[in-house]
Amino acid sequence: MSNNISRWGMILLLAVFLPVTWANEDYQSYQNPHWSDSPDACLQCHEKTPKNGEPLALLLDGDILNLCNRCHATISKDKYIHASGMVPPRQMVEKMPEDFKAALEQDPQGRITCRVCHEMKYQCLSEEFYRRVDNPLFHRGAPYKKRTDLCYNCHNKSEYKDKHNPHDQINDEGELVTDVCTYCHAKLPDRRKAKSIADVSFEYEKLDMLCLRCHTDDAYAYGCVTGYEDDGRPIYHGDKPDEKMLARIDQHTKENILPMELVTGNIFCGTCHNPHELGVQRQHKADVGADAHKRLRISKKDAHLCLGCHDEKDIREFQIGE
Repeated sequence: MSNNISRWGMILLLAVFLPVTWANEDYQSYQNPHWSDSPDACLQCHEKTPKNGEPLALLLDGDILNLCNRCHATISKDKYIHASGMVPPRQMVEKMPEDFKAALEQDPQGRITCRVCHEMKYQCLSEEFYRRVDNPLFHRGAPYKKRTDLCYNCHNKSEYKDKHNPHDQINDEGELVTDVCTYCHAKLPDRRKAKSIADVSFEYEKLDMLCLRCHTDDAYAYGCVTGYEDDGRPIYHGDKPDEKMLARIDQHTKENILPMELVTGNIFCGTCHNPHELGVQRQHKADVGADAHKRLRISKKDAHLCLGCHDEKDIREFQIGE
């Protein structure tokens, strides 16, 4: 494996999936099948509700890649962090735990499919639903201390010591590593002219998508996911602030910057977290939070972070509701 593939392959290779066109009207009525004990949810993937000891009777002749991508080619296309559809090398298969191997062998061609890393039964069987608290994406063998620990079931950890971190933006000589900037920005920002988020460009309108390419599990773990849409998409904490919230946010602008998404006007990951390394931003207040704990622009001590948008009454009610 080349150094380039070794460094980038595990984390940054995006799977290329082809959406499936459905002619049968039965498939047009979508219900999120994950973590649901409804018989109707079962029929999203199975020809009939499975019973113990009977064949699974999966749709699409059991082709897991096509079956998952019936939905995820659209709703998850910006979050795939691993390629699929390839046959892993023998050395990798030998390293896999037995349950990973068994999942691999379920594909007639021995290809990497979604079920190698995702244990489907966790989110299918009601007796397994307790796992959702610390394993919402039903990763096989989870919970893991670090997200990448999942990867080391197949990959050799020693080959990824120099893994890419887009937050490392200044080298040991104190120079800006400009190649890193375009990991998120559509083009290299002009630091001399950029005064706000409106003066730079991005690859996506929904800026959360930039962060969730790597931080999907973090978003679940730290409470940034507050619920789910009917089609299964997670609802993130960010939304468009009302006038009262905007007024509170404005009170902080003398000390720091709390940017919003340009197109939607929504709060996003970067509103609370500063993605830059200390010293990248020319304005002092834009630098606040860089390299801080969790890169927070406002300390979370005594709910100060929450008070950047919410009043104390809102926070107390939320805590009581919890």
